[in-house]
Amino acid sequence: MTAAFKAIIAGGGTGGHLFPAVAVGEEILRVRSDTEVLFVGASTGMEASWFPRSGLRYELLEVRGFAGKSPLMRLRAIREFVRALTRARSLLRIFGPSVVVSAGGYASAPIAAAAIMAGIPLILMEQNTRPGLVNRMLWRFARKICVGFADAAAAFGPSKVEVTGNPVRFSKMPEPARQHSGLLKVLVLGGSSGAHRLNLGVLSAFKILREQSLKVSITHQTGDADAAMVEQAYRNYCGHVTVVPFIEDVAAALDGSDLVIARAGAMTVSEIALAGRPAIFVPYPFHRDHQQEHNARVLVRAGGAVLVNDDQNLGENLAGKLQRLNARRECLQEMGRSAHRMAISDAAKRIAELCFRVAENDASIGRHRMEPAA
Repeated sequence: MTAAFKAIIAGGGTGGHLFPAVAVGEEILRVRSDTEVLFVGASTGMEASWFPRSGLRYELLEVRGFAGKSPLMRLRAIREFVRALTRARSLLRIFGPSVVVSAGGYASAPIAAAAIMAGIPLILMEQNTRPGLVNRMLWRFARKICVGFADAAAAFGPSKVEVTGNPVRFSKMPEPARQHSGLLKVLVLGGSSGAHRLNLGVLSAFKILREQSLKVSITHQTGDADAAMVEQAYRNYCGHVTVVPFIEDVAAALDGSDLVIARAGAMTVSEIALAGRPAIFVPYPFHRDHQQEHNARVLVRAGGAVLVNDDQNLGENLAGKLQRLNARRECLQEMGRSAHRMAISDAAKRIAELCFRVAENDASIGRHRMEPAA
């Protein structure tokens, strides 16, 4: 009788690491009825509030990132990591996974390191075009690395890389880009926790457009911290405006949009491409590796998006881009088609199938080792 397949899927801290991990775990559960999946995240990440409402089996480790922190905070983070690693090793012994999947970020580091120490097959997911710190440190110990964009492959050993795309949690795929008429429907996405500088730039742009009598319909995801401020700023706006701290159903929001203004986190770029929507990307400017800019350029090179720098002229430059795109509506549909050509729609399925293959190969090797010599 075949043993039940067990997987630990680790990832969190931000939605960009949490939701791809969840998408893969849900796909594994959907494909095989004999499966057990345990999700592992951080007690300091957004998963701490999201998992209790999800109905999924999960564990939270007390761990936090240390990149960009003060020496004192880094020392505290290292102490927490050591304790989390001990807890992670205990989880591996109790749960007995066939494979461990790490979706990157600090929330996944303890369980990934524990899997390496225990000799359990480790699969890494890299959502960005420029790999994060954890994956740069651990990739040599992984069986496979699943990259969201082909641009990321060069950072790893070619024999380990699979270009799978980034798994998204769309319950329903948005309709293809359509003819644009009437009010331009603009969706503003700052990421799972919002983006203050982007929010201010967008507000400035729409103020300029209002003064020039250009009206659009706006749905603006602000993050919790800026929701009240942004709502107040739109009070005198004549067009239709919806302000929300967080959008649960991103697919529906994309489906109702003609154009997206967004940061360029890996998952945001992947979701926009999958939905086939044109975008104005405003990458976060302070990342050491300019990670978001490189993500955005995947669609910019394909003709599916344009880039605006997050600088002192953000509001004016955004307003200019919106005016030009609104005046050439026929370009929006072609941009959407170009973006969609860069999408991989079955990323979760590809990664789930890879998990099964890696676990089966590992089990087969184990059986051969146990067989007596002839």
